[in-house]
Amino acid sequence: MSRTLSTRSIAWTLAVVAAGLSACSGTDTNSITVGGDVPVAFIKRSTGALGNPTDAVTNAPGGDLFIRDKSSPSGTDTNITGSLTNGQGDVAHPEVSFDGTKIVFAMRRPSDSSWGIWEYDTTSKTPRQIACDASASGDDTEPAYLPDGRIVFISNRQEKTKAQMQAAGKTPYTYVDEYDREQTAVLHVMNSDGSNCRQISFDQSHDRNPTVLSNGQILYSRWDHLGDRNQFTIFSVNPDGTNLFVVYGAHSPGNSYMQPREMPDGHLIATLMPLSRTREGGSLEIIDHTHYSEIDEPGDTAPPNALGRQEGQFQVSELMLPGISASDLAAMRDRGVSPKGRYRNPYPLWDGTNRVLVVFTPSHPQGSVDPLGNPITIEGTPTYGIYMLDLSSKTLRPVVPPQDGFFFANPVPLQARPKPPVVAQFTPDTSIPTGFGLFDVGSVYNTDDKQRMGDAVLVPFAPLNESIPRVAGQPDIASLSTPGTPQYASRVARFFRITKAVPTPSGMDRTALGETEFEMQQIVGYGVVEPDGSIRAHVPADTAINITVLDANGRQFIEHTHWIQAREGERRFCKGCHSPRLTTTSLTPGSSATMAETRATGDATQGVTADPTYSNLKGDPAYTDFWTPIFNTKNGTSLTPQAPISNLTYSGLSASPVKPASCATTWTAGCSIVINFPDHIQPILDAKCASCHSGLAPAAGLDLSNTLSGEFGRTEGYQSLMVGPPLLDANGEPIITVNEDGEFMIAREVPPVAPGAARGSRLIERLFEQSLKADLSSGTRRAFCRAGGSPSGCVNGGVYQDHTAIASPLNASEKRIITEWIDIGGTYFNDPYNGATLRSAVPQLSETVFACKVQPILQAKCATCHQAFGVGGTNGSSSGPANPTFAANRFVLTGNTPADFGVTATMVTNIAAPDNSLLLLRPSRAMTGTPPHPGATPVLPSTDADYATIRAWIAGGTLTCP
Repeated sequence: MSRTLSTRSIAWTLAVVAAGLSACSGTDTNSITVGGDVPVAFIKRSTGALGNPTDAVTNAPGGDLFIRDKSSPSGTDTNITGSLTNGQGDVAHPEVSFDGTKIVFAMRRPSDSSWGIWEYDTTSKTPRQIACDASASGDDTEPAYLPDGRIVFISNRQEKTKAQMQAAGKTPYTYVDEYDREQTAVLHVMNSDGSNCRQISFDQSHDRNPTVLSNGQILYSRWDHLGDRNQFTIFSVNPDGTNLFVVYGAHSPGNSYMQPREMPDGHLIATLMPLSRTREGGSLEIIDHTHYSEIDEPGDTAPPNALGRQEGQFQVSELMLPGISASDLAAMRDRGVSPKGRYRNPYPLWDGTNRVLVVFTPSHPQGSVDPLGNPITIEGTPTYGIYMLDLSSKTLRPVVPPQDGFFFANPVPLQARPKPPVVAQFTPDTSIPTGFGLFDVGSVYNTDDKQRMGDAVLVPFAPLNESIPRVAGQPDIASLSTPGTPQYASRVARFFRITKAVPTPSGMDRTALGETEFEMQQIVGYGVVEPDGSIRAHVPADTAINITVLDANGRQFIEHTHWIQAREGERRFCKGCHSPRLTTTSLTPGSSATMAETRATGDATQGVTADPTYSNLKGDPAYTDFWTPIFNTKNGTSLTPQAPISNLTYSGLSASPVKPASCATTWTAGCSIVINFPDHIQPILDAKCASCHSGLAPAAGLDLSNTLSGEFGRTEGYQSLMVGPPLLDANGEPIITVNEDGEFMIAREVPPVAPGAARGSRLIERLFEQSLKADLSSGTRRAFCRAGGSPSGCVNGGVYQDHTAIASPLNASEKRIITEWIDIGGTYFNDPYNGATLRSAVPQLSETVFACKVQPILQAKCATCHQAFGVGGTNGSSSGPANPTFAANRFVLTGNTPADFGVTATMVTNIAAPDNSLLLLRPSRAMTGTPPHPGATPVLPSTDADYATIRAWIAGGTLTCP
């Protein structure tokens, strides 16, 4: 190097490191020492083990645990695990004990079939395995010490969940994450000898990076992947699994808050990164979770951060590099190339020096091409080394320089730190039924300043005219709770719904779930939202559940986008729906109990007798005015009670979704509502909709028939509701993009169904003929009318038809189950097995045969009109020349095989009768045919050999590729 560095010479700054790191080596930096050197344990692994936040378990030969005797490049390394791995095993995730003398870590030896937990005693110099005694097998990794000597770790054993399956008479299975890709790893704890190994969290995707806070709670990153939410958020939980709660990051910038740790001053330091493509590298962030729920949600006495801003977090790079550009800061948090490099695995030292051990890599941009063939620049393989970050002097000094073919990670200082108090084991409430927890919500009207359960989800216009009365900006609970007031009569929140996640078995293809980002859910019951907005319900214990608030028609206002849980006998309490975690607002000053609690436990002063069954969930959303008679008795009035709501039953269905059948008459523990589209929704479409919405020219261009179609053989009714036609730009050309995963995408119109949002679906607006919250932003080429059929409500020549006034309108039961199906995610199935057979959407159409047999035919005979780019229909990217003969329609080719296969599959509208599929029906006709196709003669006559080839492909014949 051009200069010699020492503790007394000019320190490396971040900018110098980013520019010149690759020139560093142990030989020419031996004079570097860091003030207050500490021994450091770390892991060295093959770059083949680099993963993403969504990879709970990675494995590559060549990983080991090392101890460096001082935090300097001149330190001496000792390979702790080399005699056990022999260069062919792997090691990960070391954590040091509170007294600094022991290291717990995960290891997979060459002979091991899974990862296990090990401990190394730095005094006796001996390693030992800590074998979890759970009967279920699996990978154990990411361990940390608890204050009482036990160990918390993540594992895909899923010990408790499998025991529940066994108790329910089901064959236990290991479930996979909500990408349906990797066995889900959740929190487990065990004694220091491996005994009493138990699962304590029940998320459907991974829990990661557990550490222990100074109050004894477990801090960790949780993969929230429910519907459109797909991120890692910081959570905390007691070591017994109680009091699980979000800490930070649910609604703050960026995507995934990983590797969070507490700092000596009480702040958190974490790495903020995207879900993939950065090998778990990102931006170092310091978070004030004590005073801020989110970056823009301060508590009552929140101070400004270190940069002087009233925000809950800041990027360390902005502190270290004054003047760094906003684009460089954003790049560190996001995908793509980060010019200033990336960080990971921060570990703050507890020695009063304001230092943090970190892992860092400079930027390594390299050229590539996207699926359209356009040149792009991507992030190359990182060169992670270990550094000492000094937040006071704003310097970054090397400890373990990078090495080609390997990466260094998870540095932990071998020094003592204060041992947190032991969180006492909770005592289950014996008044709660066996197998259940208790959920209390203070008021659903208590929401955040984003109005996530407030004005943002209401319909303020006719016919609903929804509103929440307010006093001084706060919900007017007093008027809502008082019978006889207009507010009592018009309150918007009437019911709540509890659903449970149905874990996805390994081997079940994601495509079996349909055209939605949601996973399978089942409804476990309903309850009433009391006039003050309170809720009380017994919920299945040790189960991932969801709670949503509904209007009087049983339609949810907003989906709850992370799973919640209660241990058996645990009482959980939330102030409100999406309410700020740190606010002290009291909606009912002086009140001692909510209306829900009063109904359950009784209150003689109000004339309310305790109802021990009140908290039990019901099979139907039903309402009877309880409080007006109470009010009349207490005040000597004669107010008329509100009309009951009792029509939201399944009595009007031909096929009940209630399981088991006995629950249709008596709702008990173990009852659930299992909605499968082909069993419960398609029969309604057949009976009430398909007479108009089917055939060659279906009403509004919406085919709701039961013919099997598309790549996976789902009904045409399902595909039409869930997938919109291609969206064209102002020039009539398709809008083609590449998404974050590098997949080729064609923009589409908003479909009739918005998964997870019945009130946001055009289908529900038309079934109820009410204007709700449907997305009206995108254009459409179809003849279409919106609710109410006003002159401006119909487009493209649509003729309004009042769906509440047709000869056979949907009854209340049919509207209820369609609403439920949409609200819980719009999946094709909501149970993983058909009898004993695992459901699987076995492809009906072969992409391989498409590429070699069908696509060449489409290029030769269809691309001239159906491909937007490439003169005359030749293959071309979206940046290439436009095809002047392209004709705007739903069948848009691109020349890209996966994309063309997908759009062609949507034209296969009848697998059982290939000749009736639009893919063959239209091109085999001329302009005068039925249906008409441009041209005086058919493009693809039924006698043509190419027609026979496409027909055989649809029919699943014996076509093969050379």
